[in-house]
Amino acid sequence: MKQFFERDLDRSWSGEEVSSLSEGELTKLAFLRDYKNFVFFLPAGYALYLVGDFGMIGTIIGWIGVVMFGIFALYGLFKTFFGLVVLLGTPFMEKAARVKKTFWRSLQFLITFGNFAIYTALAILVYAGIYNGRLQDYVPW
Repeated sequence: MKQFFERDLDRSWSGEEVSSLSEGELTKLAFLRDYKNFVFFLPAGYALYLVGDFGMIGTIIGWIGVVMFGIFALYGLFKTFFGLVVLLGTPFMEKAARVKKTFWRSLQFLITFGNFAIYTALAILVYAGIYNGRLQDYVPW
């Protein structure tokens, strides 16, 4: 497996470079890139959740966060749908190494679905922060 560095996660890759990577390397690269984004956006989502308490300015900033995370979630949903189509088509289209490619593409599908779920949860968290949706308001005890 190829060792990926921090600069590899941020740069755009040419078609030749992508085609030279194996399914496992592509999966590892996608996971590392999504993990890096998660580490950045989780504290940002929590900060936007807390900003919702600051009146009109907090509401505006919160809605910008909801829209931003919503767009990321929609992109993740599109990638998840595309990953499902590729996953379901793999046994019919590939002649060699079906099981190995199916495994890596299943893992890619799970990563993209997890990415979609994380951004959806962050959008809901920021939305709850805008309207003071604190947990103690909903728990009866």
